[in-house]
Formats: sequence, structure tokens, C-alpha cells
Amino acid sequence: MVPAYPAPTPPADNNSPWLTSQQAAAMLGVQRASLYAYVSRGLLRAHSQPGTRGHVYARIDVQRLARQRQAVRNPAQLARSTLDWGTPVLRSAITQVSQGQLYYRGRHALQWAQHASLEDTAALLLDQPLAAAPPSAPMPATAGTEGTAAATQPVPQPRPPEQALRAWHSLPAGEPTLAHPGWPGPLLQQMLGVLTGWPATDTASSAAGGLIHQQLAALWQVDAAGEDTLRQALVLCADHELNASSFAARVVASTGASLHASLGAGLAALSGPLHGGMTAVIDRHWDAWHAAPLADGTLPPSLAQLLADTRINGSPHYCAGFGHPLYPAGDPRSERLLRLLPADAARSALLASVHRHTGLHPSLDYALVAIQRGLGLPAGTAFVLFALGRTAGWLAHALEQRASGQLIRPRAQYVGLPADTAPQRADPGSAGSPVSSIPGRIIRF
Repeated sequence: MVPAYPAPTPPADNNSPWLTSQQAAAMLGVQRASLYAYVSRGLLRAHSQPGTRGHVYARIDVQRLARQRQAVRNPAQLARSTLDWGTPVLRSAITQVSQGQLYYRGRHALQWAQHASLEDTAALLLDQPLAAAPPSAPMPATAGTEGTAAATQPVPQPRPPEQALRAWHSLPAGEPTLAHPGWPGPLLQQMLGVLTGWPATDTASSAAGGLIHQQLAALWQVDAAGEDTLRQALVLCADHELNASSFAARVVASTGASLHASLGAGLAALSGPLHGGMTAVIDRHWDAWHAAPLADGTLPPSLAQLLADTRINGSPHYCAGFGHPLYPAGDPRSERLLRLLPADAARSALLASVHRHTGLHPSLDYALVAIQRGLGLPAGTAFVLFALGRTAGWLAHALEQRASGQLIRPRAQYVGLPADTAPQRADPGSAGSPVSSIPGRIIRF
């Protein structure tokens, strides 16, 4: 179960994660009446204090709002902020994050995850009719079962991201037939094999059939409750607006590249330690974080150091395994997934301690590693769940971008040598300028 976080306490110093209303208003440069207006408009969340009429505000939320207000007053800063959780710059009908909730094409993602499979979710994100479910996958015998060949077969181990990337790019890059009713299926199966090391030609794989989560449950030999956890994890990983990997897939798709190339771009971006690769960082420190005594409410030294080291550009709104700029009150995806796991006192104590010291809630990356650890799955399965689920979103974004006909090509703000001191180069409009003669338009690169 996700712990009930302790009530925030009033800030005692400038390092406290909590601010009084007076301090929050001062940081924003507004009167307290304006502060309360931000709360009523959903721009800021007030936290209650038992026994008093006052409220406190998470320092990270106030700092985020202050940056947003400053960007609105400064057009140049507003343009720069679009690359860092700023103003939306690209129209999409796939996924919405609003008021701390996630929606897939207008459907509440957590409600959808109660019953849907990854295949259902791919169809929804692709705006296609839901396909009929294939037959359920038979559970293979466990290692202790007598008289079965499966009992002696080694379980394929998840591939590290760099190996998965090589395996993906070694596959034939043919374009799927989009009109086929079950067309996303083969691509999902390819990604399943690439990530798990389970070849598509493997007899066990082809015999299993069934939905993706059923195949994973059979591969990793989990019970019915574990299978449901895997299913919901895949669904809740399916898409998340313009995250780095989905944007990478869109950029590649905008050039007219194949879906295979677009998915490869998404997988490459996801592998980074500031995206899906964060699961490996969390897994590497898991034992140290959770084994340390937390009775006095202090953070384990390894976690305190990691939180400090992984703050992005000095910003306190997210750290390794904790926090998300779009969910200041907590990521509903991680909350749901953690609730599906058996109670764990060490995990609950850790989450409560981190929240008390930083105001941050567990991230999706943390929840995926908790699933891996809680279900006793092989190392690396957290990344498998993330990448396999997100494949559905990459496909949807690639096709939506392709349909728009727009090449994604933002401009850069030059900050190098002034023009009068830079080496002289040929006029960009001269005959030597590289030109592409695509029918109907001319593009200078």
C-alpha cells in the first residue's frame, strides 16, 4: 500500500521544502489574495496543517509557478521554456495531462487501466477499432514441475538498453500494412522479443500466443495478481504526451522515415538515465535506500546524495526516482501501481521520509522498479515494461506527425561569436548552399 504521508510541518529555515502563505506570496512577488487565487484556479496546491487554520505550500510548486510567471513576462524566456516543461508548442489529440490527471484520447487513463490491455490501448491511441482478444496464453510449468521440457529451459533475461537497440536495428525495416486490422501486433511482438531476448521464432513464444501481458506473465511465471500488475503497468506506460522519447519518434517521423526508424529513435531516447534509463539507476541503489534505518526520519546517505546529484539544472522539482513537474501532488500512475503491490514497511517508510524532506512523491520509474523487486522479476524488467508499453505511444505519435505533413525544425538562439568577429563564410544564398529539391517546395538545411 502507498503510505499516508505525514502532514507537512511549517518551514523552519530556507532549506525547508514547505513555505507559509506569507513566504509563498513573497517568492511569487504577489499579495496573499493573489496566492489564494492561484490555488482556486488549480495553479498551486495548499496543504492543510492539523490543528491550525493555516496552510503550507511545497517550495517546488511555488518555484515552478514563479518560473512560469517570469517566462510569460519575457518573450525570449518564454520561447526557451518551451523545451523545458513550458508552453505547449505542438498540437496532438493523443494524450492530455491536466489537473494532475492523465487521459488517453479523452479517457481517464487510470480508469482505462482497470480493464484494458496494451493491445486495447494501442488501438485507442491509434484511434482504431479495438481488436478481438487472442486466446489466453497457457502458463508454462514452473522449474519444479516434473516431466516438462519447459522446466529445463532457461528463462530469457531482459536485454540492457544498448543491446536492445542493436537488436532492434538489426531487424528488417519493412513498413507494416496499416490497413490490416491487427497491424500494431507484429511491431509490439518485435519489441517484446527485442527487449526480453525472447526470439519471435522461439517455439514457446509462438505457442503462448495471447496478449502481451499474458506472455510476460508466462515468461516470468507470476500469479494472477502479478499478471494484472504487469497489464496495468504496460497500459499506464503507454503514452505521456510530448516526453523526450515520443518527441524523438515524432522528429524522425516528420522527416518521412519509416515507423521502424521512428520506434528506434524512441527506444534510444528512452534509454537515457534522465528518462527510462532511470530505472537502472534506482535499481542499482534500491538495497541501500531501503535497508538503511529510517526510524529517526532521516534519509539514507546514499539516497540523500543521489537526490542532490540528480537535480536537473539546479531545479528541485524532480530527482532520481521522485517527483514530476506535471504532477506536483504525486504521479497517479505510480500511486496506482504501488497500490497493486503487497505492503512493504521499508518502502512505505522510505517514501514517507523522502516526502517529509523534499515534498516529492515517487515517480513512475520508482514504481516500475518496485514491481520488478516486489514480484521477484529479473533485473532490467522495469525498463522492459516502460519501453514495451511506450511503444504504443511512439506508434501513435509517429503516425500523427506523419499525417500532419510538417517537418519538425525549430530554430536555435545563437550565443556564439558576434558576426563581425566570426570567420567569413560563403553567403547562404550562394550557389554553394545545400538545397533539397523535394517536389513542390525547396528546403534549405
